[in-house]
Amino acid sequence: MIARDFQPFSVVEDKGFRSYTHALNPMHVLPSRKTLSQTTIPRLYDRQCASLQERVKKATAVCLTTDCWTSRATTSFMSATCHLIENYKMVSNLLDCFEFSGRHTSENLAEGLLRVVKECQVENKMVCCATDNAANIIKAINLKWNHHLCLAHTINLVVRDALKVMKPTVNKVKAMREFFHKSIRATEKLKSSQSQMGMPELRSKQECVTRWNSTFHMLKKVLESKDAVNSTLAIINAPVDALSQEEWEEVRETCTVLEPFEQSLWRSVQTAT
Repeated sequence: MIARDFQPFSVVEDKGFRSYTHALNPMHVLPSRKTLSQTTIPRLYDRQCASLQERVKKATAVCLTTDCWTSRATTSFMSATCHLIENYKMVSNLLDCFEFSGRHTSENLAEGLLRVVKECQVENKMVCCATDNAANIIKAINLKWNHHLCLAHTINLVVRDALKVMKPTVNKVKAMREFFHKSIRATEKLKSSQSQMGMPELRSKQECVTRWNSTFHMLKKVLESKDAVNSTLAIINAPVDALSQEEWEEVRETCTVLEPFEQSLWRSVQTAT
């Protein structure tokens, strides 16, 4: 439960959890927080590592994916995931996820990844490594292995670049979303208009710069409630600009164009899993 559901070690000290466990089995003695953190989890980790190494050892070839990111606490991390064929099915296993404290130069990235593949004994089995389009990680991979670009990230860059031509319209939609998100009165009026028009409640999506489909979902949601949005903005005299008929048509056409990209992205994800 600790590992699978990301529960804190302190869960075994929670009164509700202890009462629940006691109700299931009054004879069961829960381990202490110290036992979990210093004995149980390390043993589980060692068993899983041994099992993973045994599975990887049997593979004749593997592919890797790797990425770096920064947490909200501004701590940088790097991960490496191994993909292989096992019993005629593709399986994926996380090899390592570690804090990356050095500069993100191609040499440092290559060194960090090389350490992982050597420890897991897959250095000589790697067919290729897939990453995003960042120049430093591409150079790092090309120092040692064959490189493939991530399809999802490439699609993101293509669509993001295309969306630049309608930035003013997208910004208007974002402004409307923010207005409804921050104004309780506007939100209640919008829900009332949607109910009267027989529309589903609008749960607007927030745009995320690194995910083009967040823009697609934001545009699609507001388009589904076009009449209710226009009516609400007019009735309450909202301090945001409503979309013109031409801009609504632009949103509709954009959603039509982006739909196949969304479908291809989901197909690639489902194939990978």
